[in-house]
Amino acid sequence: MEGGGFSLFSKLKTWFGPRILKTGLGVTIALLICQLFSVQPASFAAITVVINMQPSVSKALSNAWEQITINILAVALAIAVGLTIGTNPYIIGVIVILMIALANRMGWRGVNLGIVSIIFILDAPPDQFLEHAISRALCIFIGLAVALTINRVLAPPRYKKHFKEKLYALVYDSSEFFLDSLKHYVGSTTLDSYEKVRPTLLEKRLEEVTELYEHAREEFGSKDKMQLMERLLELCRGFIERGENIEEMTRQRVKRRQAPDSPPQMGQGISHEFQNLLDYILVGKGILGALRDSLYLSFTYVPATPLRTLDQDFWNEFDLRMDQWQKHFSGVYFLRATMEVAVVATEMRWASKRMRSSYELSIKKKELQPLEESKQFLKEEPGVSGGTKE
Repeated sequence: MEGGGFSLFSKLKTWFGPRILKTGLGVTIALLICQLFSVQPASFAAITVVINMQPSVSKALSNAWEQITINILAVALAIAVGLTIGTNPYIIGVIVILMIALANRMGWRGVNLGIVSIIFILDAPPDQFLEHAISRALCIFIGLAVALTINRVLAPPRYKKHFKEKLYALVYDSSEFFLDSLKHYVGSTTLDSYEKVRPTLLEKRLEEVTELYEHAREEFGSKDKMQLMERLLELCRGFIERGENIEEMTRQRVKRRQAPDSPPQMGQGISHEFQNLLDYILVGKGILGALRDSLYLSFTYVPATPLRTLDQDFWNEFDLRMDQWQKHFSGVYFLRATMEVAVVATEMRWASKRMRSSYELSIKKKELQPLEESKQFLKEEPGVSGGTKE
C-alpha cells in the first residue's frame, strides 16, 4: 500500500510541477485580495499573475525590476493617451507598437505585461475612463506584486548546479560509449554476427540535459563560461552520433567478412599488417580515454599531468601502418575495408580536437566549482587484446 502511494505521488509530481502550483496559488491570492478590497475587475490581477510567473529563481530576481518598470511605464502611457487623445482600436494598436519598439530599444524582454496593461487600460469605457483606468491599473499592480512575491518566496530549486552535474556525467558516459565503439570495431574480427549497440538511453539523457540547459542558462554569469557548457553539449551529441557511426562500421565489417564473395583468406584470420593497424587504433583509444579523464577532472580542478592528444606523431605512425597494409592488398573488398578504417580514424581525430578545445576552455575558468563524487567515474578500463587477422 505504501509503495502504491509513493508511486502515485511520483506520478503527480510529474504532472504538477512547482511553476504550475505557484501559478495556481498566485491566481487564488490575487483574486482574494481584489475581493477583500473590492477592486475590480479581479480577473486582470489573475491574468497579470499568470504572465509574470517565472520558472527559476534567478530569472525571477533579474526580471523583477524590469517587470515593475515596464508596467509603470505602460500604465502611465495608457492613462496619458486615454485622457488626451482618447481610445479606439487604432490608437490602441499604435500605442502597442510604440511600447514594443521602446522595449526592444531598451533591451527589455518582458514586454508582454506592458502590452496587456495598455490593452486593459485603454479598453476602459470612455465616459468613465479615469475611474476605470485607475481601478484596472490597481488590479494589474496587485497581480504583479503577488507574482513577484511568490517568485521570490516559493521559487523552485536552482537549475544551474543540477544542469552541470547532469552534463558532466553525460560527458563521461557518452565518451565511454564512443570509446567502447572503437573497442568493438577492433574486436569484431572473430565474430560471426554483430548487433550494434544503440545509444537510446544516452539520446534520451541528452534531450533532458538540453532542456535543462534552457532553464539553467538564465542563472549563468560571466564566470560560468556558457561557451564551455554549449561546447560540452555539442561534444556529448558528437560522441553519441559518431560512436553510432563506428558501431555501424563494425556491423558492416562483420557482415562483409561473412559474405560468400569474401576472399578465401578471410577464413584464415587477418594479416599481420592489418593487425598492427588495429592495435594502433587501440593505442589511440587509450590516449583518447586519458584525454577524456583530464577533461572531466578539469571541471573540478586543473589536472597536474600534461595533456596528451592524438598529435601529428600519432597520425604519422598511423599512416605508416596503413601504407604497410595497403602495399600487400588491393581490390574492391579491401577498398571497403580502407574506407571503414578511414571513417574510424576521422571520428578519432574529431574526438581529440573537440576534447582538447573543451579542456582549454575549462581550465580558463576563474572559479572552479567542486563537483561531488567527480572521481568515481575515473575507473580503469580493462585491457583489450587485438583480434586475429583480417
